[in-house]
Amino acid sequence: MLGTFKENLMVRVDFPCFDIQKIAESGQCFRLVRSGQDDWTLTAFGKALHIRKIKNGEYIFSCTKREFNSIWKNYFDLESDYGAYADQIPKSDRFLSAAAEYSEGIRILNQDPWEMLITFLLSQRKSIPAIRTCVEKLASSFGNEINDDGKTVYAFPTPEQLYHAGVDGILSCSAGYRAPYLYEAASLVLSGELDPEYLKNSDDAELKEKLLSLRGVGEKVANCVMLFGYHRINAFPVDVWMNRMIDRHYNGSFPMDLYRGFAGIIQQYIFYYGRTYSGH
Repeated sequence: MLGTFKENLMVRVDFPCFDIQKIAESGQCFRLVRSGQDDWTLTAFGKALHIRKIKNGEYIFSCTKREFNSIWKNYFDLESDYGAYADQIPKSDRFLSAAAEYSEGIRILNQDPWEMLITFLLSQRKSIPAIRTCVEKLASSFGNEINDDGKTVYAFPTPEQLYHAGVDGILSCSAGYRAPYLYEAASLVLSGELDPEYLKNSDDAELKEKLLSLRGVGEKVANCVMLFGYHRINAFPVDVWMNRMIDRHYNGSFPMDLYRGFAGIIQQYIFYYGRTYSGH
């Protein structure tokens, strides 16, 4: 093996309904990037993880088995049966059946709530490449250094680091009009008025109410943070891509009741299909 894939620091995995490329392109994670033909690099939880595709469904991870079991198995939600979610789509819904088949392999990641709040505050009126660029600027400017097999990458900045950066520092990272939103969120965490970890104990209604009370957070951002930061898989973010698909295939009204409890997974299938497949 080459580089970071060393025999004593390498885990082989073979999971159904797991596709790292589709996950990377699904719009839920901005620090999972392609680093080679079959390689991806993820920066999360103060660590750098390298993932290499061997064949469909089979990958190697640049970590010990203990680290994989304690961190990455849950991060990638690998113990959930995503096939069971797709099986609940009525055969009569040809569009959604096609979207689920095309998007098979996407999983809802268990990401850091603080990072997701800041990331999706940044996401307003920005393309996915622009969000990635801004997130990386924030990390390299204010985050802690991580030694990645002799190379330096950067952790996502903590609330303290973002607060000390100030609005001007955040502005220098291409945050634009969103900079005050990020600074205010950091200030609220430092003051104790906002505790992203404590919010894990809230039910969906309480969590959404708290998120909507934050400056810069509307329905779409709140649902994104709930889905991707708190793994509330019933949250259903709607943006221009989703509206376009719902208008085109459901006459503007998606049958949410059919997918109660896992609507967010269905949302990802529609979103990814709508963005990446030209034949829908």
